[in-house]
Amino acid sequence: MDNSLFPEGLKSHSQWNVAFIFIAYPLYRLIAGFFGWELTRKSPCKHFSDVLACIRYGFIVFVLGAYSITFSWNTVISFYIAIFGYALLAELPFARESLPTWRNWKIKMWILIITAILIILVMTKYHICLAIKFQKPNNNKFLWWYLGSLTIPIILILMGILATKENNERTLTRKYIKIIKVIKVINIFKKSDNGINSRTELIASEPRPYLNTTRIHVHHWQIFYVLAFFTRFNHPISQIGGGIVLGIYSHGMIAYGPDNYLIET
Repeated sequence: MDNSLFPEGLKSHSQWNVAFIFIAYPLYRLIAGFFGWELTRKSPCKHFSDVLACIRYGFIVFVLGAYSITFSWNTVISFYIAIFGYALLAELPFARESLPTWRNWKIKMWILIITAILIILVMTKYHICLAIKFQKPNNNKFLWWYLGSLTIPIILILMGILATKENNERTLTRKYIKIIKVIKVINIFKKSDNGINSRTELIASEPRPYLNTTRIHVHHWQIFYVLAFFTRFNHPISQIGGGIVLGIYSHGMIAYGPDNYLIET
């Protein structure tokens, strides 16, 4: 099998854009608007920007997710079932919630979320089994690469938490300043006849708060976009799984737009 993405990759990527963006974007907006489903109002400029975002994000997952090899009708059909199936599910009264409001979720919402998590865990285990199955004999580099990639979302989440704490509490800056103070305090007192100047310098070095506060808001498009990188096997179950996660990711992008993981208020 030729593992090169090009030129075959370019051909299948054109079909990808047609199926998942140029048809899906206006089709979903029209149907959702007709039935009164939840949509973010967008100006023509916002639509244009979001379509470009879909193309950018789509190309990244297309290349790194190996969809030039696994892209098939299984993926396309499951994609459209997922995007509209998720929309119908999200329109249920108890499902109109977001992750930041988890403390107020009703029992039906908890059942829905726990069920989704269990399905994701089952599919994760299944894809790890596929990674073991499709690895080359006496060569487990792909398996370790595949498993190692699962840590990337965790690292990004931790970096987001760290950025939020720094933005809201200046955690890193304060720790850095404390270290600098320990180094400088002796020199400061040596240069000063009394503690007044040293105290003034220490106070002046206190970090000022940022103008905006930041909070973490994980959106469903981000969750399923990450999952789309791991449904990378040329196997019907993996192809269908890829279509499902891509459909739910696209729902978020088309209905609302590529909202940020960190939100400034």
